[in-house]
Amino acid sequence: MRIRLLSFAAVALVLASGAAAGHHSVPVNFDQSREVTVAGTLTEIKWVNPHSHWRIDVKEPDGAVREYLVEFGAKNTMVRAGFPMDRFMVGDRVEVTGNPGRRDRAVLLREVLHNGERLNPEMRPRASRD
Repeated sequence: MRIRLLSFAAVALVLASGAAAGHHSVPVNFDQSREVTVAGTLTEIKWVNPHSHWRIDVKEPDGAVREYLVEFGAKNTMVRAGFPMDRFMVGDRVEVTGNPGRRDRAVLLREVLHNGERLNPEMRPRASRD
């Protein structure tokens, strides 16, 4: 019985550690070899740990409005980087550039155009795309 219990605990530990590592794995969740840009209206803003996110409504070329999930760093990371979180409000228009998610309509934020200003989560200048 003791061996069974230890075996069960070991299997549970291995499965739990794999799920935790997968949750935070950028390459597993986002295609870092490509960038996409979507523009839309902020409908939800969550500054939380371990990942902050926005939801934006994007009007597609076919006229349909679809919701996108934009993910980026934890609230603590954003605060330390000096990201101006207080400038963003539900209803604001944003243009988001980032790596597309491996699931539909998800983007890992690399840069946002908001009120004429380009910002990135690391608050470092991005190389020009000219």
